[in-house]
Amino acid sequence: MKSFSVVCAALAAVASATNLQAWSTALNSSGGQDTPVTRVVNLLKEMSKTLETDMEEDENLFKELECWCNTGKYEKEEAIKVSTAKIAELGSLIEGSAARTAELTAAIKELGATLASDKQALAEASALREKQVSEFHGMEMDSMQALENLK
Repeated sequence: MKSFSVVCAALAAVASATNLQAWSTALNSSGGQDTPVTRVVNLLKEMSKTLETDMEEDENLFKELECWCNTGKYEKEEAIKVSTAKIAELGSLIEGSAARTAELTAAIKELGATLASDKQALAEASALREKQVSEFHGMEMDSMQALENLK
């Protein structure tokens, strides 16, 4: 808003300088036949025309800026509504994800315990199988030796 004020002030300064030059030219170019009163009246008429032109320019600028402000306001309000809805959506997504994380953490602990018990059962079964294999191997060797002795 400050930059708008600076731009308006600069435009007013340029317009004032231009107006002063035009009025000065109108005052000096009136010729020698005009009376001072006529020159002042002509100068006032020129000032009136300049003021009307400036007023029209200011009205046009006001309409443009008003349109820009209203459009910007509408866009910002829509962006705020969309962002607020997105915040609510992301908040519920975070809550859902937190619940899912807790659920998965519990499942991981349960599966870890199951895995540990399965490993222990596998180790016990492997040890038993090795014992059975060695017993079978021993009995097989005895049986083969007995067969050899019978021959």
